Amino acid sequence: MIIYIKTYIKFILTAIVVCHISLSFSQTVRSTGKAQVRIESNMTENETREYAEELAKINAIENAFGTYTEQQMDMTIKDGKTSYNIIGSTKVKGDWIETLDIKFTEDFIAEKNSNGTVNVKYITCNIKGLVRKSIPKASIDYEILNHPDIHARTTSFYHEEQLYVFFKSPVNGWLSIFLEDDNAVYRLLPYVNMRDEYQSGVHIKGDTDYLFFSPDDNTFLGNYVDEQLILSLKQDVEYNYIYIVFSEDEFVKPTLEGVTKVDGRILPKQLTSTKFQKWLSNNRSTSEKFQDIKVKISIEQKDY
Repeated sequence: MIIYIKTYIKFILTAIVVCHISLSFSQTVRSTGKAQVRIESNMTENETREYAEELAKINAIENAFGTYTEQQMDMTIKDGKTSYNIIGSTKVKGDWIETLDIKFTEDFIAEKNSNGTVNVKYITCNIKGLVRKSIPKASIDYEILNHPDIHARTTSFYHEEQLYVFFKSPVNGWLSIFLEDDNAVYRLLPYVNMRDEYQSGVHIKGDTDYLFFSPDDNTFLGNYVDEQLILSLKQDVEYNYIYIVFSEDEFVKPTLEGVTKVDGRILPKQLTSTKFQKWLSNNRSTSEKFQDIKVKISIEQKDY
């Protein structure tokens, strides 16, 4: 995917990245999980693997800390903080810190339907990782948008649509946003030309609405806003991930490659997916207030 940034200098990006949660390493335990998912007609094999991995992580956390129930008082929101984590749409009693090992296997299982017996393909994920029991942390609000309006929330973009991100926290903290594609992870926030004081993350004030990538809603005066146009060179649907990284404690940014030029265009600072995931894991393990939220987005060409 490509992102086009409009500012005093024009940029073409090929991805976005974000993410981040922190936890205390001394409180982490090893756990294993397993999940088996059937490949449905409306799912690709990659989508099935992602879903199986998500369920296996949930299973590992449940194996370590038990199953979440709505009646548990320690899972409710109190003073703007939650004592649970959400993986996909499932509330769990722990946080996933780091993946230590993951394996996928494929199986064909005979099932009966109206046409007789058919072999149906299943994908099984076995995962091992470090997990930690959830502690109260900021319950943040966010929306991925294709228009500078809170009601324009979406995770499905057309080629050349603009990206906006709404964010609100009950407490003060620091925020950074990244985008990940098949090639790398790109840092979208802080903006490219922000002052040095914002290099690791922008400071967020509690109970304040923020709309990022909109020049008409620039809270950080004296810093130029990067406007993000999402582009795709693929003819079929392309999937990317946006990471929203927030912490009440100030964090240090990952090591990024310098700004580069490709065909006269400037690419934002970036790093490999492997290094980015390691950076997230390190922050999760050392900070109990570090959060990273991963949002899957799709990009497709318009039908004219």
